Amino acid sequence: MIITRYQKLFGVGQIALLIGIAILGLLWLLDRALGHVEIWSQPKLVKTIGWILIAIFICWHFWCMRAISRWWRHDELCTKGPYRFVRHPIYAGGVLLGSLGVSLLFNSWIILLQPVLSYPIVSLLVRKEEAMMTDVFGEEYQRYAAKTGRLFPRIFN
Repeated sequence: MIITRYQKLFGVGQIALLIGIAILGLLWLLDRALGHVEIWSQPKLVKTIGWILIAIFICWHFWCMRAISRWWRHDELCTKGPYRFVRHPIYAGGVLLGSLGVSLLFNSWIILLQPVLSYPIVSLLVRKEEAMMTDVFGEEYQRYAAKTGRLFPRIFN
């Protein structure tokens, strides 16, 4: 299988991001239509937690990018750094840290559904990348996939 530079750099990331933004927009409209159901009446604390999660996501993302650079430069399967824990740490961080942080900035129970709704969509989208990685790395990728979780660390093997 021939992998384009675009596929190698971005995978399904843009599609996942666009879907996540669309979900966020629809939930925002629903939140406004239902009269904004707050998570907590002290929005400053909720927003602070949101900003902390976003900051953690940014650090996580840079760690992922640093680790995956070997794949980009040398066509080697990345199993180091955050890739020791999950096969798709960039997407996992985006859903579990980034979108959760952004959702908390809105201080809305309805918008808090965004990461919940995004998770199964991202989980389905990454299967395309996994098929590509299996084509490229074969048994090496299959062994790696058997030891790591897709978006959550595998506790039991």
